[in-house]
Amino acid sequence: MKSFKRRMRKIKTFKYISLVISAGIALLASGISGCITDPYSVGEPDSLFSEYRLVWDLVDSHYACFFAKEDVNWDEAYQKYREAATNLTSRGELVDLCLQMMGELQDQNLALRDSNGSWMESWNQGDFVNWDLTVWLEYMRRWTSPSLIPPGVTFDIFGAIELNPSIADNLGYIYISNLGSGYDWVGFFSETYTVAECSGLIFDLRMCGESGIESNAFYTCGRFVVESTLAYYRVFRVGPGRNDMGNMLPVLAYRNGIWQFTNPIVLLTGRYTQGAAEQLVLFLKTQQHVTVIGDTTAGFANPIVSFNLTEDWTIEIPEMVTYTKDNLLILNCGIAPDIVIPVSEADFAAGVDPVLDAAIEMLVP
Repeated sequence: MKSFKRRMRKIKTFKYISLVISAGIALLASGISGCITDPYSVGEPDSLFSEYRLVWDLVDSHYACFFAKEDVNWDEAYQKYREAATNLTSRGELVDLCLQMMGELQDQNLALRDSNGSWMESWNQGDFVNWDLTVWLEYMRRWTSPSLIPPGVTFDIFGAIELNPSIADNLGYIYISNLGSGYDWVGFFSETYTVAECSGLIFDLRMCGESGIESNAFYTCGRFVVESTLAYYRVFRVGPGRNDMGNMLPVLAYRNGIWQFTNPIVLLTGRYTQGAAEQLVLFLKTQQHVTVIGDTTAGFANPIVSFNLTEDWTIEIPEMVTYTKDNLLILNCGIAPDIVIPVSEADFAAGVDPVLDAAIEMLVP
């Protein structure tokens, strides 16, 4: 058995693409071509107020969810913070003010990112998250054989292990923590060979926050898709008007790779499962061998487009909205699991993860 450190290794870049993926790129491009892509500058150069105004303008001209935010007056939001913006004295103040202004729209995917990659969401709904890093690490130490995770080690963008037989015989566990630009779906496919022969699989997306990239979800699902089928719809903003939305474009789940995992999969979700991770959930939910457990997802399955504000800062703006195949808008509603698994702070304080425990029970004969 490979060491845990190797199984959880950082992603590597692979340079190939299949015909299925080429078809996927064409599918994704068909929707992306309808987006507005040219930001414009306003105000005085090298001015903090100018950057404040640019943030407002970029959201005004690109944000795809205004139609679902009828209770928010975006013009009034600009005026509300304008006076403070004219008296800014530091970039830190500018960042805080812009986050406050963007927070008026109450969208977790509307965010700023600095040169270090730190993601600062403008708003958080504050729901309880059914995943705890400390508890998770302890489970991983028990689930590996031998236990090779030293205290203090965190986790990578993705990983895969075969569970210690003393916990469950012939079961696998995989997770993804980020479907953004640092994720490599080909590396993930390579990692899944670790669990290829398992009789069942736990697939954990509870820690997969931020917005992510739709194409990463599209490619990744192919390892687990048996039959191609409609997964969801997406709608892009296509014009200068805040409610200028395009047509509903169908997105299908496709097989991808030389083999598929077709044994039972228990997919774990929660309120931190967000953006492209929610689209991955929609892809996987189409398959008969996948059961979703945990909690409802965040409700922000709207991948973003990034614009540079300065050399050190970018703004991330949702460029489209996602609907289920039953025409339900995901925004703010989220995706409900097939089976709800209650979790509390007391569980984590006791070192217990009820969602992982439930997944084991579902897969062990």
